[in-house]
This record gives sequence, C-alpha cells and structure tokens, in this order.
Amino acid sequence: MECRICGNKDSQVVYKGRIRDGAFGNYTNHDVEMHQCQKCGAIYHECSRDKEFYESSEYREKMGQKTDDYAVLHDKEVLDKLNYTGTDIFRDKTVADVGCGGGSFLDFVSGAASQVVGIEPTQAFREKLSEKGYHMYTYVGDALKDYEGKVDVVTSFDVIEHVENPRIFMEECFQLCSKGGRVIVGTPTEHPIMRMALGEEYDSFLFSTQHLWVLNKESLELSAKLAGFRNIEVKYKQRYGLGNLVSWLKNKKPMGNVSYPYISESVNKNWMLNSEECGLADYIVVYAEK
Repeated sequence: MECRICGNKDSQVVYKGRIRDGAFGNYTNHDVEMHQCQKCGAIYHECSRDKEFYESSEYREKMGQKTDDYAVLHDKEVLDKLNYTGTDIFRDKTVADVGCGGGSFLDFVSGAASQVVGIEPTQAFREKLSEKGYHMYTYVGDALKDYEGKVDVVTSFDVIEHVENPRIFMEECFQLCSKGGRVIVGTPTEHPIMRMALGEEYDSFLFSTQHLWVLNKESLELSAKLAGFRNIEVKYKQRYGLGNLVSWLKNKKPMGNVSYPYISESVNKNWMLNSEECGLADYIVVYAEK
C-alpha cells in the first residue's frame, strides 16, 4: 500500500484483526490490516467513510455522543487545548477551528478573537453555531472562498486522523493562513507505552474505522513541511495518567483517568512528563508558521 503522505510503497502490516467501530465495545465483523509506512512511520488502513457519514449525526451517535450533550462532554477538554495553544495568540485575531464539533473551544476563544470561523461537517452543529454568529463552513475548501490567506490562527484537534490524506489537509490549512499565520494541529499517537504493555489487546481498541491514520512525530512533521509550513515543531503531550495504564492492566478496558491511593499526584505528574520527554506520550501537537 502506498503512503499518501510521503508516497512510499514499502509498508509493513503491524496488526491484523478486528478493530473498533465507533464507541468502545463495537468492533468490525471482519479483520482489518493496519499498515505502517517504512519511511515516515504513519500507520493507516483503507476503511474509509463517505463524507455524508460525517455530515449527518450518525457519526456522533455511533461514537455514543448526542449533539445536545456536546458541551457537557467536551467543555472539560478546552483546558487541555488551551494548554496546547496558550492564550496570548488569539487576541484581536481571526481564528479558525477545523473540526470544531459543537464549538466548545470556539466559545472560549471567541471572547478574545476579533473573528471566529468554524469548520465542521456535522450539519446539526453548524446550524447551532451559526445562530451564535460564528462563520460556519462544512469543509476547509468551502471556507477558502472567503478566508483564503486571511486567518491568523488555524487550530484543529482530533481531526487529521480522520481525513483521506493528512498532507492535503495541511495544505488546505496552509491556504487558510495569512502570511505569518500559525497552525496548531493535534492528534492521538499510537501510544507506545500502552502497546508495549498490552499488545494486541490494546491494538484492537487503538485502531478504529473512524481513524484512517495513526500519526507519529515524523509523519505529522512531514505533512506540515510538504504543505509549505516553516518553523515546524512537534511536541508530545500526555493526556492520561499512570492510573489509566494500571486500570487497563487490571480491567482490560478503557476507564479514563482513574486515580488510585497508591499513585500520588507527584508520581503521576512525573510519569506523564517522562512519557512526553521520551516521546512515548498518547498525543502530539504540531506548531508551524506560514
């Protein structure tokens, strides 16, 4: 299989089996091969979805989400995103969030930004956010007719792993950016610590039909470079604490950020920091400029 990021045709099958299909507990009824590019390291499969799948509410329902409950589920994630972006880059700027969902992040940023642009395929979300006065578009390509070269800050979290081609996705973000504009894109990694500890038991959860890609530092950085960005930096971010690993080993299923009396706050923080410093964290963020 040819890697759509770097064009390399040398790939290795790193997993073959059932993978997650939506929320935890739902799996494909057939085996799926996960290929890893031997050049840039990206892991990918070809169980693609039609655009209409993401435009309807079916995707959210399949993930166990309801459009009316979006803020309840996702407002708590905004602090993590602000930790990735900082708060000083939005003041009096035009900001676009690609894959903004129900708009939790935009709601917080809009107080500082001069103009907010939301890009989201789910129609129900677009309609609600349009009522708030946000400039809404289905895809980046749709927004380019009005905002090409006009956006000071482009953010996107947990989106690039869904697209057909991460390099093209980054190229579209590049087109949105003004000269000197910034892009900040975050995506889950293969989380090496969990894979080493749990093997295929974790792989069947990690790999999913909705995530066409699992990117690493090299492949995400390359996608930004090929798109034309400069001053590129990729940072590892650990979202889940040591208790998450312990609970996986104990319960054989995801339990989120679980706390245990024998894991102190200092031990947990040091474990998360160590995961980031060793390049073994569960999330990566690319920072780049046009």
